This record gives sequence, C-alpha cells and structure tokens, in this order.
Amino acid sequence: MGMQDLLIVGAGRFAREVYHWTKDAFSANAWSIKGFLSKDHSELLAYGIDIPLLGDEENYRITSTDRFLLGIGEIDIKMRVVNNLLEKEAQFVSLIHPTALVVDTARVGRGVIICPHALVSDNAGIDEFAMMNFFSSCAHDAHIGARSVLSPYATLGGGACIEEDVFLGTHASVAPGRVVGRGSKVSANSVVMRDVPPGSLVVGVPGKHHRIYFDA
Repeated sequence: MGMQDLLIVGAGRFAREVYHWTKDAFSANAWSIKGFLSKDHSELLAYGIDIPLLGDEENYRITSTDRFLLGIGEIDIKMRVVNNLLEKEAQFVSLIHPTALVVDTARVGRGVIICPHALVSDNAGIDEFAMMNFFSSCAHDAHIGARSVLSPYATLGGGACIEEDVFLGTHASVAPGRVVGRGSKVSANSVVMRDVPPGSLVVGVPGKHHRIYFDA
C-alpha cells in the first residue's frame, strides 16, 4: 500500500485534539495529514495549526488515496456530515491512540475514535463512528452502539450495553449488564443501575431516568 492521505472531518476543538493524536497513532512513513474538512477553520488558525482547509463535505472531491477521521464530537452534527461523505463513498478509518489499551478480542468498527488512556476489554464491541474519550472504559463483553460518545472517565461495566446515539457525561457509569436505550443521555457523575428506555435523560446516583427525548 502506498502513502495514504488523512483528512480530519471537522475543525473545532475536538478536531484539534484528533489532529495531535493522529500524529501519535499513524506512521509518518505511510500516512500524511492532508487537511481538514469544514466550513470554517478560524479556530485552527487561532491555535497555530496551519494544516490547510480543503473545503467541506459537500464540495470536496474525494481521491483514491483519501481516508477520513472524525473530528466532530456532537452526535447529530457528525452523523449529518458523515452521511454526506458516505454518499460520496468516503472511506473512514479508526484512530486508536497508542496509550489506549484495546484487547485483541475486542471489536472496533470503522470511523471509531479511541482517545489516550482509554480501555476496551475482552470481547467488548464498539460500533461504527462511536467515540471514547480519555480514561473512559468498556469492560468485558460490553457494547457501545454506533455514534455513541463516552466522555472522559465514563465507564461501562461488564456486559453493559449502550445502544445507538447514546451520550455518557464525564464520570458517568453503567452498571454491569444494564442497557441504555437509543438516543439517551446520562449526565455527568450519574450511575445507571437499571435498564433505561430509549430517549431518556438519566440523572443522579442511582440514576433516575426521565423520558424527554421523544424522537429517539
């Protein structure tokens, strides 16, 4: 395989982090950072990142050597952008930071971002376009649904499951074997001790869920 070009999708705060982690996770001998895809990269310039802006997902013309990394944390926004790119047959790759521990028996889908010091344990599964922030963990046999986000220090116990489009706040945790339904949000420092219906907001210890997201 020849040299591959990496494009970071997004140009905000999380994209800045992905940019730096990309330099750690991908060999400079096989990959080059081609640029960012976004409508605006003023924030990048303010922080001294001079990698070019190549346009946005609607007008960029994909080449055969292009591979895409997600630099968008917000679930709704990233999937709108990703869907536009997938329609153009974009090929997404996953980023696993070298300080993260991902057991060989774990399953990691395309477009996943696993940040520094995260843990993915035995027989755990992470579906496409999910993100694990630093020091988050996914214990044995646990499952992270597509597009879901684990904030820093968020934890899934053994056999726990979060379905698609779930957000776990900082230090949020899901007890072993519990299920959090699609489109739910678990607030920071909250603990899921029983199954949560789709479209819920979970707050507290033990967490109490409130059905407020009716479109999930």
